[in-house]
Amino acid sequence: MRRGATAVLKWFSALYVVLIVIQVYLAGEGIFGLNVIKHSEDCDKHGANLAAAPCIGDTTTLDAHRALGFFLTLPGAVLFLVTALIAWHPNTRIRTVSIIVPILTFVQMILPGTGRWGAALHPVNAFLILGMYLWLFLTLRKEAPEVMTEPVAAEPTG
Repeated sequence: MRRGATAVLKWFSALYVVLIVIQVYLAGEGIFGLNVIKHSEDCDKHGANLAAAPCIGDTTTLDAHRALGFFLTLPGAVLFLVTALIAWHPNTRIRTVSIIVPILTFVQMILPGTGRWGAALHPVNAFLILGMYLWLFLTLRKEAPEVMTEPVAAEPTG
């Protein structure tokens, strides 16, 4: 069971690498899609001014980023953590990274709501977890699969 969970962990981490790159693209597309906002002072923070541009939090340009991020952080990170715990890799470094990276992935969902300075850690954490998932995939890929050998029976003498 552990060997199967480790194989799932390897490909799950590869999937996360691809999806995080897509997340970065969706974030950039959403942010640069806000071409109506030139300065943060230009947005209507209270909804009273109809002539002002919408604030970044009130627009739909980041909806794709938010939706994929939700699936990566809640069901995805929980499933990854459960898989890591089932695999319980014998290598301490791999085991530690495989447990910490889904926790950091979950924290990713919390960071945007922590205010300006905390939210600034959102992209930093994204690149950190991207590196960790990539390292995990490359490390697990390099591991030689365990060779199952039959015990050799002693030949009867006499």
